[in-house]
Amino acid sequence: MNPSVLFFFIPLSWFVTIFMIEAGSIVMIPVCKYDKYKKQMVLVIGSLWAIIGTSLVYLVVSLDGIFAPIMYATGEALFGILMTLIVILAFHHFLIGTAEGADSLGKHSSSKFYLTLAMPFALLVAFLGNTIFTSVFSGYGIGLSLPLSTVATVLEKGELPAVLHSSPSTQVFYPNFMQMIFNPFNWVFFIGIVMYVVYFTVAFYGIKERFLLGALALTLANALILTSTALWLPTVFNSAIGNAGFWIFVLFTYALLYLATHYNIPWRQVWIFALTFIGSMIFGLFTQGNIFVDTVPPTGIPSSLLLTIGPTLLAGEVVLGVVGFFVIGGITAVSYKILYKQASNKVEAETSPK
Repeated sequence: MNPSVLFFFIPLSWFVTIFMIEAGSIVMIPVCKYDKYKKQMVLVIGSLWAIIGTSLVYLVVSLDGIFAPIMYATGEALFGILMTLIVILAFHHFLIGTAEGADSLGKHSSSKFYLTLAMPFALLVAFLGNTIFTSVFSGYGIGLSLPLSTVATVLEKGELPAVLHSSPSTQVFYPNFMQMIFNPFNWVFFIGIVMYVVYFTVAFYGIKERFLLGALALTLANALILTSTALWLPTVFNSAIGNAGFWIFVLFTYALLYLATHYNIPWRQVWIFALTFIGSMIFGLFTQGNIFVDTVPPTGIPSSLLLTIGPTLLAGEVVLGVVGFFVIGGITAVSYKILYKQASNKVEAETSPK
């Protein structure tokens, strides 16, 4: 697999894992019956704002830097659904902010109401993000305006930027939103991801009362993701099923769930975050860098054909790496130290016996 293509999965995996924390927390707060976990969830949500927003910007910048030649062409197919995702995400964050404001004023019932309203918005953001992901890799809902042979020739010769520059009105891809959203791969894979988020949340907060729920959710997640990739993304399935490392990873997820819910293991949240991030990277590796797998048989289009020109790509990766380390890493550290840790210490001080 091309190293530059694998490099793109770093910001993608980071954003997905970060958003899982918020999505899992926001969904669990209204239904969780245990106040000690709810307080942790509220604190975590409050500390994720800056990280999620910055991570999304970093992801888009990385996409533009690594796959610059194809940005205009794919934008035609994905612009509508991507803008919808961003607008819904804005409403989602507005409701979370309102809930935090109500909670700070002592209006706890109003806070719970706004957090409950934020829940469907979180699910919609996750579903639309999943739709973009499955559409790019399977090809469902993204049509080719030009003959496949013409597109393949232009890509192989690296002539796409020149073609689009000389004829900006040339349409390469077009969207079919009905097919993009209402295809079985999108829904089965999404339900699998939702099940994984349930497992993730149980392990992340160490909810011992929900160990069996977490185990069931993880089992369903594995079954649904493997089934969906076997039917509609065979490159990933074939790479995973015979790989011993994949099965070791699966065993680690079950072991971590048990340890996180039965023992007070140090750095529990770091372990589940790291394991999920690694799992996303493994998925990226198993794609072998191919997209449009279902619609351009037999193996789709190598995404390495869409990379930015060599020297520019190398310079861009260096800049992205430095920016990712200092900006994303710095914001994460500040959010943990100031927003989460201080708030957590305050809650402990308030609840500890005098």
